[in-house]
Amino acid sequence: MKRVLKTNASSFFILVLAGIIFFTSFHVRELKTFFYPHLRELQYQWILYKTRGYEKVETENFVIRYDQEDPEVIELVAEASERHYDEIVEMFNYRPKRKTVVILYNDPAALMANSNLGKGKPPMGVYYASTLQVLSPRLWVGEHEDMREVFLNEGPMVHEFTHLLVDDMAKGNYPLWFTEGMALYQEYVQTGYEWGKDLRYPEDKPYSLQQLTENFGSLDEMLAYKRSFEIVRDIVESHGFEGMKQVLEGLGQGKTLAEAKNQAFQEDVLKVYRK
Repeated sequence: MKRVLKTNASSFFILVLAGIIFFTSFHVRELKTFFYPHLRELQYQWILYKTRGYEKVETENFVIRYDQEDPEVIELVAEASERHYDEIVEMFNYRPKRKTVVILYNDPAALMANSNLGKGKPPMGVYYASTLQVLSPRLWVGEHEDMREVFLNEGPMVHEFTHLLVDDMAKGNYPLWFTEGMALYQEYVQTGYEWGKDLRYPEDKPYSLQQLTENFGSLDEMLAYKRSFEIVRDIVESHGFEGMKQVLEGLGQGKTLAEAKNQAFQEDVLKVYRK
């Protein structure tokens, strides 16, 4: 009897384990979209804790934390943050539930550490865990350039805020090229800035969708961003932005990008980019 019970218990354990594997193999994306917002909230609270000593100023839709008093730059960041806010949230038909935190750094090392970037050249801005991390334009705008003009038209605020909206709506379920393409497209629409306009692909052969999806980080950064922007722009111009909002909703439900796009547009709009 004991031997039978042991065998039955083992069989039951194997069946349960097989069931878990079967379930998760089909629902891993659904599980990700369920748990991701909770994980991101923990990261968000950790960043707020790490920058708890920073001063802050609030605008209608943003809370700007800063590590060094610089009224001109702080006012500029506040202006740039709010400048296209209404147009962007209206376009996405989505408004963040709370004011967006912007962390302004005069210390590049602190930006790199708090955004988990490790080594490399500090970017002028980065989206990380529901926050927009921004390097003071005094550190990257040329000495003989108009700092206000450059920051408003070529700065990171529209780009990084778009990353936040995509991340919120898709719940972390998207390939890197897609969110970069969406962010660059918003820059194009809101400020007129077109990424990589004068760049050329080697042998006039753009990256394929497979290359962008599987090897984005190892491709030429400028050209990978350019191709991401082109794909998003082409789809929006031929099918409309309304479909893109449906794509984000589908991603947030755990669908793959291909599934979400096919459902939104009723056709395989990515087919031409797979070659």
